[in-house]
Amino acid sequence: MTFKAKESLTEQIAHYLEQRIIMGEMEPGERIQELRIAAEMDVSRGSVRESLLILQRRHLVEIFPRRGAIVSSISGSDVRDFFELWLLLIERAAVDLAASWKGEDLAPLFEDMQGLSDCLHNDDLPGFYRYGIAFMNNIGNGSGNRYLRATLQDLAPLTQRCFYAILRAGRSQIDRGHHFMEALLQALIARDAEQVRVIASEFGSDYTRLAQASADALAGRKT
Repeated sequence: MTFKAKESLTEQIAHYLEQRIIMGEMEPGERIQELRIAAEMDVSRGSVRESLLILQRRHLVEIFPRRGAIVSSISGSDVRDFFELWLLLIERAAVDLAASWKGEDLAPLFEDMQGLSDCLHNDDLPGFYRYGIAFMNNIGNGSGNRYLRATLQDLAPLTQRCFYAILRAGRSQIDRGHHFMEALLQALIARDAEQVRVIASEFGSDYTRLAQASADALAGRKT
């Protein structure tokens, strides 16, 4: 791993472990061996421990006295509970953006949508995942409410983990996700806040159920 001077060592370690958890390389319930990671990355055990505290705040690990840290679960109920909150926040951010966008504010969303369509056509799951996360991040960044933006940013790692688990479960979820983002972009272009709410509500009730089933299916494959 190559460290970047502009980031603290602790943040860089946290990011490295975060990506391994998101991509499923470190599985739910897996114990995190601080000494092994410290040796693997040639850093101190104290730095690893500090990075785990960051990941705990991001809901990616759980830390227990005398037991250390383990990777947090990603069960169907975990995904369901997360999506219930996340969809409320995204709906609010999208309504804000529909009312306030001007000029080239939507340009990043058009670029993301083109990338999503290309990846869908080419069956490029990793690419679709990256563009989907970027699209939703740009929706969140469009809100004028700084507390809402900060909350979505704090949830970003968990968002990535849940979306990646869902997309790994099959093509139908990818198609549904693409349809949702495409419809949402059209509602934003039209500044139709009511349609934004309808789209988010319909997607939320349907996709949350599918997300829960997807997470359960992935968990089942590992048992």
